[in-house]
Amino acid sequence: MIDEPRIGSGGPLQSGPLGEAQEALPSAHPSGEESFVHVLKDSIARVNSLQTEADKTIQEFSTGQEGVTLHQTMIEMAQADVSFHLMMQVRDRIVKAYQEMNNMPL
Repeated sequence: MIDEPRIGSGGPLQSGPLGEAQEALPSAHPSGEESFVHVLKDSIARVNSLQTEADKTIQEFSTGQEGVTLHQTMIEMAQADVSFHLMMQVRDRIVKAYQEMNNMPL
């Protein structure tokens, strides 16, 4: 079963080495803009990492390496897919907020 982050934990969540949610350490960046950019970059890097791991597991499964099961492969593919779709939703909302701010009368 995939662990889900807890709501209201007080900070952004990151997945640990075994997939469990861990609270991220506070950013060393003082300004809100820099910390927002830092969170976005970290999130994109995490999604990329999940995609890379899923591709690696697919390759290992398709070549018949021992210890790689179909279940493991499907779970990693699903995690990568869900994280990518979540990232796209966040991107769409950021773009929408930016467009709304641009259309505000001065």
